[in-house]
Amino acid sequence: MDMGLKGRRALVLGGSRGIGWYTANLLREEGCHVALCARGQAGVDDAVRKLSERGGGQVIGAAVDLADGDATRRFVRETVAALGGLDLLIHNASGFAVDGSEDAWRRGFEVDVMAGVRAVEEALPALKASDAASITFIGSMASKYHFGREPSGYGPLKAAMRTFANEVAQTYGRDGIRANVISPGAVWFPGGAWDQRKQENPKFYAAVEKAIPLGRLGTGEEIARIVVFTASPAGLWLNATHIAADGGQVAAVD
Repeated sequence: MDMGLKGRRALVLGGSRGIGWYTANLLREEGCHVALCARGQAGVDDAVRKLSERGGGQVIGAAVDLADGDATRRFVRETVAALGGLDLLIHNASGFAVDGSEDAWRRGFEVDVMAGVRAVEEALPALKASDAASITFIGSMASKYHFGREPSGYGPLKAAMRTFANEVAQTYGRDGIRANVISPGAVWFPGGAWDQRKQENPKFYAAVEKAIPLGRLGTGEEIARIVVFTASPAGLWLNATHIAADGGQVAAVD
């Protein structure tokens, strides 16, 4: 299936590891020019090197703390200028506000919500000029289901992201800009949170696997395929949509 991505320009916020990395990698496979950011320079350099090895097209990377509003806006502006426009904006980064502290809530708000708001605002002129513009937010099933943790900002902030995406879609759909949210459930990839849990508490990990109808956790590659299809011209009629990508982990009807 041709997803219509060859020569398209994509920006991934939080793209040096995990779901963001797998998404950036698949975008390159599909022929996109790709820009990405992450907090650590070493991780960004490694990601850019690996993506560049695929040949063809531009690969841009920068170390950016997305809790810094000025730095976020500057990175998006510079990326649009360097790529000569923008077609796909994907916000994957998270402040992981899971400990319930005010500091965690604050950082989660800045990274999960405000970085998305700022990126959309800065990218909007370029997206309006595209004939295949899309904005995709990576959310979480914690935005609709309680997984048993103590109260924290993680789920509520991901829920705010869903509402913002709907407002963007409703407002800018007339300009040809789509906005959607992909909410993964438990996802395993090397070095990720679930990889750590598997090593530290294998019984708990096995119980989570057993509770998922498909009998295992998802993978970074599987989530990336959903993200890339949704963001691509092939997913044109997906707009203002929340997609639960959890393998049936949450036994509920949305």
